[in-house]
Amino acid sequence: MPKYYLFDQYIPVDTQYTMEPDKFLIIEKIGTNSSTAAKLVIGGAEVGAINSTVAPLHKTSSNLLGPLDLGELYYVVPPNTKYKFTGASGSKMRLIGRIGVLSPGEAVPAAHMARYDQQNKIYLTYVEDTYNHGTDTAWVADAEAEVYSLTPKTTEKYIFNNICMVAGSGDTISEGDFAVRFYLDGKVLDLLAKTAGKLGIDVKSMPRPPAATTEETPFTLKDLPIEVLGDHTLSVKIRNISGSDKSPASGSQWSFTFTAIVRYEFGGGT
Repeated sequence: MPKYYLFDQYIPVDTQYTMEPDKFLIIEKIGTNSSTAAKLVIGGAEVGAINSTVAPLHKTSSNLLGPLDLGELYYVVPPNTKYKFTGASGSKMRLIGRIGVLSPGEAVPAAHMARYDQQNKIYLTYVEDTYNHGTDTAWVADAEAEVYSLTPKTTEKYIFNNICMVAGSGDTISEGDFAVRFYLDGKVLDLLAKTAGKLGIDVKSMPRPPAATTEETPFTLKDLPIEVLGDHTLSVKIRNISGSDKSPASGSQWSFTFTAIVRYEFGGGT
């Protein structure tokens, strides 16, 4: 049985390391200060992307998420295996987990090697896109605009079972102004009529990121995931739910960014 020791290190971008012949890494949480996509490369294979919004180096008052907890989708670096990360120039990545120390003749536990074989096919990553409405263009009451769309390839599956976030700008946005609506193959996953209640999920309930000065509680789909199978389409739309046209500040435009942490699976993980 391997002995385990805590591991919490920061590694610089594009710097390659090689595990010792009698040790292996179990990476359970990761964070970065890279504003663009940052990916671990383990044994020559890329795993899921993160950035400083979905997985910052530290939990702070301005981003309460902290390093991303990988849960069952942890990463493994076996003995004698090279690893590094790619990301923005000058950035770093924080790796938190355990060092496993092997006795002479001992092998990495089978469960960890099974995870190693799958980790470039099943992992946590993030998706993101931005919609800009147009300078000095009013957003008509009840109008919707697509901020994000996803159609996985036949052999892929995305599971939205984690944190979802929206940031909006253009002028002051209050509760009851704009909402997010999810559509799967054109079918809205929401109420159909305003007479039943406000439509969508208020953007003020989906902080990007959760922070002490805005909303501390992140919005998550953990309890009711949305699965997007290959060749099916998820559309995420922003709707003006205020009941009247919304004009941005003079010389500005309404702009929304949608970001979600998702589980990615390729080929059913095989």
